[in-house]
Amino acid sequence: MKNKNTNQGSSVVIILVILTFLIVGGTLYYKGAKNEKEALEAPLSPEETGIMTPPPPEVIVEVGAEDEMIVQDGMMEVAPLKEFAVEGKNFEFSTKEIRVKKGDFVRINFTSTNGMHDLRVSGYDVGTAVVNTGESSSVDFKADKAGTFEFYCSVGTHRQMGMVGKLIVE
Repeated sequence: MKNKNTNQGSSVVIILVILTFLIVGGTLYYKGAKNEKEALEAPLSPEETGIMTPPPPEVIVEVGAEDEMIVQDGMMEVAPLKEFAVEGKNFEFSTKEIRVKKGDFVRINFTSTNGMHDLRVSGYDVGTAVVNTGESSSVDFKADKAGTFEFYCSVGTHRQMGMVGKLIVE
């Protein structure tokens, strides 16, 4: 009988070892699968992708006078915005002279009060769209060259007929 009990005891031990192995193995497998799933769902870090992006710059914007915006951090240069309203009618502009400082940002809001016109600035190669009576167009540029420049209407012979003015950049 000892042999029979010994065989049964050995069988029970073997079954317990197998059950323990299955429980421990199953638990480890489940945790591994769960971690793998989490790893697949988690976004990759820049080090893992090899794609490094610089941090966004901190931009400080202060609003001063109505015509001035100051931007710090080197993203944009500090310069006031000078805005002008100019009307155009047959062969003349309402404003004959625009005066700004070198480095100013300039916006000219142009409106045609009679006829089809535009406003172009020589030396800067910028200008508005050609507009008809009652329509408006604007042009923005940085006055980065000192001197006296002509602004004019480029439609037909309007320039030759005196539809000109001066932009003075000091």
